[in-house]
Amino acid sequence: MKIPEKMQAVHLNNHGGQFVVRAVLVPRPKQGEVLVKMAAAPINPSDLQRIRSISAEQDLSTFIPGIEGSGMVVAAGKGMLPKLWLGKRVACSAVYPSSGTWAKYMVTSASYCFPIPKAISDEQGSMLLVNPMTAVAFFDIILSDKHKAIVNSAAAGALGTMIRILGNKYNIPVINVVRDERQANMLLADGAQYVLKLSDKAFTGQLHLLTHELKATLALDPISGSHTQQILEALPYGGTVIVYGNLSASDQGPSLRPLLLENKKLHGFYLGNWMKDKGLLKTVRNLIRVRQLLKNDLKITIQNRFPLDKVQLAIDTYLNNMTGGKVLLIPECNETVRYSSTTLSERV
Repeated sequence: MKIPEKMQAVHLNNHGGQFVVRAVLVPRPKQGEVLVKMAAAPINPSDLQRIRSISAEQDLSTFIPGIEGSGMVVAAGKGMLPKLWLGKRVACSAVYPSSGTWAKYMVTSASYCFPIPKAISDEQGSMLLVNPMTAVAFFDIILSDKHKAIVNSAAAGALGTMIRILGNKYNIPVINVVRDERQANMLLADGAQYVLKLSDKAFTGQLHLLTHELKATLALDPISGSHTQQILEALPYGGTVIVYGNLSASDQGPSLRPLLLENKKLHGFYLGNWMKDKGLLKTVRNLIRVRQLLKNDLKITIQNRFPLDKVQLAIDTYLNNMTGGKVLLIPECNETVRYSSTTLSERV
C-alpha cells in the first residue's frame, strides 16, 4: 500500500477545546512500532478528560487526540510483533500524544495492537479496548475479591451498560445510579432491577438502605467530586470505592471520616496501568474474553458517525447525548456516514 506524505489529523486550536483539522506529515514507525491506517475511532469520556487535563504550557501544535480505534497495519518497524501485525486489521490504542487515533494514520507500539476477528466490524472493533476491557477488569476485581453486589454510577452510559450486562452474566446484583427520570425509565425498560436517581431528594438514604440490604461492598465511580463522598458514606463497613473518571470535572475529594472510622477504602483505576501491572499474558486473555463478549453478549450502540473535518460537531453531538450511544470519527468518509441535523446546530 502506498503511504502518502501528509494526512489529516485533529488538533486543538486552543486550550479552550476548539477543534480543527490540519494537514500534517504521516508518522513513520520505528523499532517495535506499527503504522495504522485508521478506520474508526470513538469519542470517549477518557478522551475528553485527557483533553481537559492539558496544561496551559503544553504545545498544542503536535497534540493529536484519540485514545483508541481500529484500522489496518500498513507499515511495520523492526521487530517480530510489528511484522506479525503487518496487513492485519487491529484494535489499537495510542501511546504518544503526537499520534492519536483521531487522524488518518497513527504510529503506536505493536504491543498496543490486537487483531480483530472477521466477526467483529471495524466500528465495533474500534471500541474493543477502553470500555469492554475496563468492564472485564472490574469483574476480575469483583470476582476475585468476592463482592456480593456493587454500585454502578453513570449506569446509563456505554460502560455502565456493560457493567450491568456482566452483572447479570455473573449473577452479581448491580445498583444502577443514573442522573434523572428519563435515564431511570430507560434502564427499567431494559430490565434493570435496581435503579436510583441522583435527582431524587431521597437518593442518599435509598442508596444507604440498598447497599446494606444487598451487601454491596464495592462502588464504581466515574463521576468523582461530591458524588464519591455520597457513595463512600453509603457503603457498608469496609466497603471500597474505585474512582475511574472525573465526569464532574471537580477537584473536590472525600473526607477522611469513612476511611478512618469505618475501614473503607478509596482506589483509583486507570486501564493502562492495570494492563501494565497484570502483564501481557493476562491482557491477551482478557482481550479474548472481550472478543467473545462482543460476539455474543455486548453490542455497543452507535448513535452517529462523522468525518474528521466535522470533529467539533461530533463532540457537540456526543456531549449533548452521552447516553444515546457512541459517536465515531470515520477518517475515510463515504456514503455510509450520516450527519446529525436535529440534536444540535452546526458550530464548526
